[in-house]
Amino acid sequence: MRLIFFIFLFSQLFNFLEVFAEKIKKDFSESNKVIWEKVKENKTKSAEKIIWKSYKNDQFYFENKNKRDSITNSKKLSDETRKYGSSNKSTTSITELEPFLPLNNFLEYGNFQSSVRWKSSFDSGVSAGTGQQNPSFVFDYGISDSSLLSIYITGADDDLYNLVSGQKVNYYWQSYGLSFKKKLIDDKDFDFGLSLASSLEYWRHASGSKTAKSIYNQKDSAFGKEKFENLVGAISFPISKNLNEKFTALVVPGITFLPEKLGSKGIGKNAYGNNFYIGSGVVFDVAKDLNFLASYTIPLGPGNNYFDSDLNYSRKSIYSFGLGWDVNPKIGVEGKITNSYGASPSTGLLTIPSDNLPLYSANLTYRPDAEDTYLTPLNKRDKLISSGGITVNNALIPRANTSQIFINYDSGGNLFGSYSYSLSNIFQLELLNIGYFNDLDLSGSKNSHLYSTFLNEDNLNFRLGGKLLIFSPQKYDLYWVALRSSVGRNDDTNQGYLFAELMNTFRLNNWLAFNISPKYFYSGLDSFGGIGFSSYINLSDNLMLIPEVNTSIKNDSDLNSTLAIRYSFSPERSLDLYFSNAAGIQDIGQLLKEEEYRLGIKFNFLY
Repeated sequence: MRLIFFIFLFSQLFNFLEVFAEKIKKDFSESNKVIWEKVKENKTKSAEKIIWKSYKNDQFYFENKNKRDSITNSKKLSDETRKYGSSNKSTTSITELEPFLPLNNFLEYGNFQSSVRWKSSFDSGVSAGTGQQNPSFVFDYGISDSSLLSIYITGADDDLYNLVSGQKVNYYWQSYGLSFKKKLIDDKDFDFGLSLASSLEYWRHASGSKTAKSIYNQKDSAFGKEKFENLVGAISFPISKNLNEKFTALVVPGITFLPEKLGSKGIGKNAYGNNFYIGSGVVFDVAKDLNFLASYTIPLGPGNNYFDSDLNYSRKSIYSFGLGWDVNPKIGVEGKITNSYGASPSTGLLTIPSDNLPLYSANLTYRPDAEDTYLTPLNKRDKLISSGGITVNNALIPRANTSQIFINYDSGGNLFGSYSYSLSNIFQLELLNIGYFNDLDLSGSKNSHLYSTFLNEDNLNFRLGGKLLIFSPQKYDLYWVALRSSVGRNDDTNQGYLFAELMNTFRLNNWLAFNISPKYFYSGLDSFGGIGFSSYINLSDNLMLIPEVNTSIKNDSDLNSTLAIRYSFSPERSLDLYFSNAAGIQDIGQLLKEEEYRLGIKFNFLY
């Protein structure tokens, strides 16, 4: 209901501005001369600004400028008062270095933020795919200016990274956690802070299958899955000191509570157990809105946080380092290297099951009530291309709070659909991209291993992604540049891949725009780059021609082409008819070639 209310409110505001602008235009047409007004100097007050008629009395211009100045001044104030210690209030999205290393930062009362986080190994181990992954979702809510409530949801379901007794062993865990952090000491004179953080989690995990025995079975050779459900928890005391305006040091003593024995087939301890630990970390402001983050944690026992391929348990130090960037007040991103595989306060101290490896961590934080980046509105011609292309995407992003949907079907039976939502004027979340490739002609293909893994007969591909606008003429850059990436897997083979593209869109004139989009495909089977080229040629106000070409950059390159014609019923509704020999329009399908051309139809909606 809140979303519907705001959409209605803004639509009425835009209608009012349109009427207001028409009235100014009419008034201007009645008078072609420049009107000067003499303003008497008032020494007790600042002189009023003269608004020239050459600006067409466009108060909207000055209102938007004032809005941008207000945002800039607010952000300057935030930068001046930013401290990563106990006195901080909602000036940064960073509330923790790791789930078990909370910072003395809090959200203001009633404010909230949500984060999507992704931890993965760089390669896939014995299970193939894009890596051993542990995605998570975190929701933070400010109960008061000095109390923070957080919800953690995590899940991992890959095989163990290494073989155990020569076999692949499935390993699954899922955690639902509730965490509470309370400020205990806030000494502004010494820039010193102390808090108490605690969590309670419901931890479900399992191991084994019909073809492999559980790692918790140490008594016999019987195959089968063993499932366990436990209440686990963690307590920590983050202590922080602001050494100067740009540098904060952190020390965190804590303890995690995990079971040390699972099931009836264990001999002695066959699980992690409780762990005291001492963690340390730093946050350094490298530049405006860019922070260097690093931590190092030593588990003290009596339990463990690591086991190897022979199921020997021991303790390993946990490290992390990387960068956090507030793209704008609404959106924050983080990229780090760490050997912490867990994604909740109780499990964050654990390494990847069966090994101790450096992993990559990618986090996205969204704060809906924060100020957004201001962009000038798209003109009509640019609105017509904001729905994207067929096999080559463009860099435009629909304005904040806009939903984007497409539905696609072709003569070979390919079927795809996507739903995306613009969290910000510069960031679009691709919530669901789902579909299947059907009846592909693979004769003579040099990429048959990719077809059989991701485009096989019973494939159903799920994708999740995001698109970040970097440059735009809407904020006075020369052209549009956006970065998009997505992850997902084939439900049948349980194999996934990472897809990324850097889209560059140029508007040459009123009837022609074109794209250059380098792309990259990464999986445990193969990795390669590619590039897409496309144009948008306006034949009339509602009719557009879209030619596209994709090629992969490898010796056995697939070159495919697409020709589409788009009819726009409105800037928000359009229909594409196309002729293509690309394997499909979903990510990997854009870079692969089918032997036969297909006719297809694609419906585009913005609302």
